[in-house]
Amino acid sequence: MRLSSLLKRRQKIRVNRPLPPEEEPRISRGAIKRALRHAAASSNYSSAARLGERIATALSTIETAVLAIDAVNDHLREASGLLFEAARTDNMGRRALLAGRYDDVRSEIDATVGAATHNRVNLINGRLIGGQAAAFEVALDDEGRAGIAIGIVNLTTGARGLALSPPRTAFEKQEEIDLILGEIELARTRIAEVSLRFSDHAALIAARLTRLQKLAGKTRIESIVPTGADAEEPTGTTEDLRRPLDLRFAEQQAEATQAEAIPAPYAEEPDEDSAQ
Repeated sequence: MRLSSLLKRRQKIRVNRPLPPEEEPRISRGAIKRALRHAAASSNYSSAARLGERIATALSTIETAVLAIDAVNDHLREASGLLFEAARTDNMGRRALLAGRYDDVRSEIDATVGAATHNRVNLINGRLIGGQAAAFEVALDDEGRAGIAIGIVNLTTGARGLALSPPRTAFEKQEEIDLILGEIELARTRIAEVSLRFSDHAALIAARLTRLQKLAGKTRIESIVPTGADAEEPTGTTEDLRRPLDLRFAEQQAEATQAEAIPAPYAEEPDEDSAQ
């Protein structure tokens, strides 16, 4: 009986005895700091890439306008040649043919200007953006402290644009030829001024984009809509419209992560505590 009682008492003591606490792995302050730096760097990469994508899209909008301006300048050069040829001939039939071609060039200018839409923004057709904004605003940071505003211009052949008169007399009268030649010269001067201004804006934005690409690391920054292309009309809620961009960015981040080399473990790096 005494032996049985003693065994039960020992068994009870073993059951009630608390287990020794498991030792937690020691994490040095240096490892924690490195992990925090890595997390902060990842956040900076994401922020720079998102901002860069918006700026790259704005740059493509300006580039689309500049390409169209170059095409309009080519049309004006052809138009000028038609007028000079008409002035050199007294053949009214020939003048009529040249006048017909000049009228076609005017239509081509309007078509070129009308097609210069990128991401639903046209900088050279003289129309308000979204029916409200008279300028295209580009934010250069997330806080909105830096940015540029590009005023909309009208480069159509209408009276509020380049003001290129149609050949009402089919170049029959020299006065009409001289009048339109003067209009073309004024139009080319205006085209050159607009092209220079847009190019300056593009250079400023491109410089900012280059800095953001360095901050974004291996995540490649690209325009949402390629230069010269237009985006489809939006449908759905604002949140629905944002989701595709977030998903696309997440895919880019995943690809960049897979491409990176596996970092060395923290244990192989010199620990700040042990160095002291």
